[in-house]
Amino acid sequence: MLRLIRQWIIDTLGFTRSEANGTLILILILLLTVIIPRLFLLFTNNLDKRFTADQDKLDQWAKQIEESLVKKEKAPSISEKKEFERFKFNPNQASKEDLQRLGFTSKSAHNITSYRTKGGNFEIKKDLRKIYDINQELITSLWSYIDLPEERAVTETDKPSFERPVEAIKKFDLNQADAQKLQSIRGIGPVLSERIVKFRDRLGGFHTTEQLRDVYGLDSLVIEKLVDQSYIEANNLVKINLNTDSLKHLYQHPYIDYNLAKAIYNYRVQRGQLDSVAQIKSIKILNDSIYKKIYPYLSLNP
Repeated sequence: MLRLIRQWIIDTLGFTRSEANGTLILILILLLTVIIPRLFLLFTNNLDKRFTADQDKLDQWAKQIEESLVKKEKAPSISEKKEFERFKFNPNQASKEDLQRLGFTSKSAHNITSYRTKGGNFEIKKDLRKIYDINQELITSLWSYIDLPEERAVTETDKPSFERPVEAIKKFDLNQADAQKLQSIRGIGPVLSERIVKFRDRLGGFHTTEQLRDVYGLDSLVIEKLVDQSYIEANNLVKINLNTDSLKHLYQHPYIDYNLAKAIYNYRVQRGQLDSVAQIKSIKILNDSIYKKIYPYLSLNP
């Protein structure tokens, strides 16, 4: 195409070949000078249109977000909107749903109904305060609605009599009691009694009644009854020998996890025979609270 145009210029204008090439280049430059600005303006206009459309969308989206935030600020929270009901209830009979309508959390309502299914019974109002994880302020606000007496009624059997000697409750040693004996406590069934015995045997015997709180599923009201009817003889605890027992034996204890057992075992390997139980306190991962819990179960002699 360019060759034909160049030949036309030579034939028509009488230019030499070099002059014709220069003329072609000049024509091209002129065309580019005219066309490029027009293309740039056209492209810029399209960009402006697209940017304007996108900006409109962004403005609309920002407006929607702002309206949503304003509505959220004005809307009352769930806790503000929710009003709990007030009605007479007996904790020995109320369903989990009724308890939640009164304001008890799902967990507290479950603890109350679970205590009943295990044989527990609420005799007076303050018995409800003994349930694990119960909201004491809520109990106070519901006090007049609890359909139970304030105090236990005094019966004829409770009155002292010169004719009838008062029988003292015969307490049993918690470290010697079997599962059947534990089931004599109201609120402790076959499952809980077996769980208590297994935990006690893994410990090496109970050292204090506070350890009953470490038994899964044993609530505070049942623990109170168990403490009232038992005692702990802690002179015959099965102890861990820090100088000879294996790593496996160490971490089988409920209060010693694998990492602590490994640290104690390695400490013994590095130091050799220990001279006192207190030496293990220098182990970094052994804090004071864990040390106090395991100390009664540690020994240096077989």
